[in-house]
Amino acid sequence: MFTSYILVFLLSGLISLVVTPLIPLLARKFGVMDRPSERKVHQRLIPSWGGLAIYLAFSGSIALIFLFNDAFRLLLRSHHFLVQKYLLGILLGATIITILGLIDDKKGLKATIKLLGQVIAGVVLLWYGIRIVGINNPFGKTYLEFSLYLSFIITIIWTVTFINSVNLIDGLDGLAAGVVVIASITFFVITLFQIDKQSSVAISNRLELVAIMALALVGSTSGFLLYNFHPAKIFMGDTGSMFLGFILGAITIMGTLKTVAAIALLVPIMVIGLPLLDTFLTILRRLKKRKPLLQADREHLHHRLLDYGWGQRRTVLLMYGISGVLALGAILLTIL
Repeated sequence: MFTSYILVFLLSGLISLVVTPLIPLLARKFGVMDRPSERKVHQRLIPSWGGLAIYLAFSGSIALIFLFNDAFRLLLRSHHFLVQKYLLGILLGATIITILGLIDDKKGLKATIKLLGQVIAGVVLLWYGIRIVGINNPFGKTYLEFSLYLSFIITIIWTVTFINSVNLIDGLDGLAAGVVVIASITFFVITLFQIDKQSSVAISNRLELVAIMALALVGSTSGFLLYNFHPAKIFMGDTGSMFLGFILGAITIMGTLKTVAAIALLVPIMVIGLPLLDTFLTILRRLKKRKPLLQADREHLHHRLLDYGWGQRRTVLLMYGISGVLALGAILLTIL
């Protein structure tokens, strides 16, 4: 699969580099421009919809290696096309969440409508057999299997949490994109370790797909990041942040949650620890102030650092560093 890894990374990065500069033309034509406001940091009109480039690079690179890479086609045909079924479910859910983001960036959907769309994308994963079935007992050698309904509920909550964690941290130039690149590289490395430990061919094949998707995410997001780092020429919008969160949520369900023994939940939580922490603090803050949980504000961690006098670049680089340390911890935890 080494060739598949290299191909999907290079293709996703190349497509992203080529397509991203074209998106501002589309955004201006349809009037999808991010306007300055009291809550936002930027001071000028900036084209949005950049997430569309990430989506096209991600899905396009996977489509191309399907056409030109025999090993990838063989992988998808394994175990009665079960791996192909997983991939189709993720791509369909990602398409739904991307369309939702495109509409939201254009018209501004109500928070309840966005939440409903996120749940529908999660239901698609369930429909295609991608769900959190259970977890190993950290205090023994038994496996705690969830009931079907509990499995459905936990899977939906997990997916929606990942989507909104990335969405909430997307407040500075390059912040969300950079954190996702770090997380995706980490999931790729962790998955490689897990593949080596597997005696089950079925699980190994599923993990191979996870590794390929993680690298496709690295390439597509890195290409976009070159245009999104401060001073940003384009924003990903909810189109990008929700798509990235959805893919991260899906690959953790397929990968680390099913293989990392007693630390199954801790590893993915550490990898995106910074967005999750910001989400947790946001919920506490809004509950304390009796504000709607889905109401936007300017009190996130990155906003606080800006208020303390840090510039955008320093703030973003610091948060990259924190994410990198957490990611390294997750890798070491997996190895040990």
